[in-house]
Amino acid sequence: ELSRSMNAIEVPGTWFAGGFLIASCSTLVLLHAGFSTEWWMGGLAVVLSFFLAIVACRATGETDITPIGAMGKITQLSYGIIAPAETTTNLVTASVTAGAAASAADLLTDLKSGYLLGANPRKQFIAQFLGIFAGSLVVVPAFYLVVPSADVLGGPQFPAPAAQVWKGVAELMRAGLSSLGATERWALALGGMAGILIVLLERRLPQGVRRYVPSAMGLGLAFVIPFWNILSMFVGAAAAWAGAKLFRPSAERYTIPVASGVIAGESLMGMLLAALSTAGLM
Repeated sequence: ELSRSMNAIEVPGTWFAGGFLIASCSTLVLLHAGFSTEWWMGGLAVVLSFFLAIVACRATGETDITPIGAMGKITQLSYGIIAPAETTTNLVTASVTAGAAASAADLLTDLKSGYLLGANPRKQFIAQFLGIFAGSLVVVPAFYLVVPSADVLGGPQFPAPAAQVWKGVAELMRAGLSSLGATERWALALGGMAGILIVLLERRLPQGVRRYVPSAMGLGLAFVIPFWNILSMFVGAAAAWAGAKLFRPSAERYTIPVASGVIAGESLMGMLLAALSTAGLM
């Protein structure tokens, strides 16, 4: 009886397998038809997406932040070695892996929210599936409404700092790692060694000492996101900590809703201002 009730609310494995097959084939076709990406390069991007999704899910679980840019950079570095002259391939394959990793991590937060609200995984899966089509019908026209031409990206109105970093990495891969200065090379080596050392300390140190080992994900994110993002997180965390100390009952009830409202409100206001600016009203 328990097994049947679980099967009624869980997502069947056949749904996952079938969806993965269809999505993978569709991705390969789009990459080849739209960007002239070699079939085997597109297949490699799909395989990398699986492993990077695991990393993104862990980062989201530890820090509540998904390192989309960092996931894309790993793919860019890989394709920079395989096909250093293919700038377009470098960018679109990185977009595939970063998008898949971000979606996997976001789904974890959706499942957690649904669990708290009483929604079972099967219903959430169906809602997510329908959201693919509903979101595409809304997001694509909205993007072209706000950004009528790709020429405006990278300018003062739409600086797109993350996209500029991706572009810079693609150009670096085309020019070769030899174009990096000594400081950048040392930074790469030291960052890699620090990441390995932190993971080893997490596994080897006693439980009582392990809590003082810094998060590799947290340190890594501090180097790949803008300073104003880090400052906002620090100010918000400090305010939440102070509120929990001074007003514990109210803080437990209102901290998360207030923080969520501030984040969502900032994003919506940014979109509104961009739309008004594009329409010539600002």
